[in-house]
Amino acid sequence: MSLPKYSLLPFLLLLVVVFASGKSSAAEGRPLALLPQQGYAKVFGTLGIVCECCDGGECKSTWTGSCSKLTCLPWKQH
Repeated sequence: MSLPKYSLLPFLLLLVVVFASGKSSAAEGRPLALLPQQGYAKVFGTLGIVCECCDGGECKSTWTGSCSKLTCLPWKQH
């Protein structure tokens, strides 16, 4: 007596789930090195957004202190 084909479906589905979950047991990543003043600007940079500090009439992509006039645009519009 043979089993119907549809009774093998749950067994095959279980095998797929077990093998797929075994390969994604560890996540890879690296910490972002951030300066306190440019913390969010650096994170935005990883998302494709470029930030500049426009204090004093001149816009700079790096700055050391706080920035009261921060401008962030998508890299395509920069």
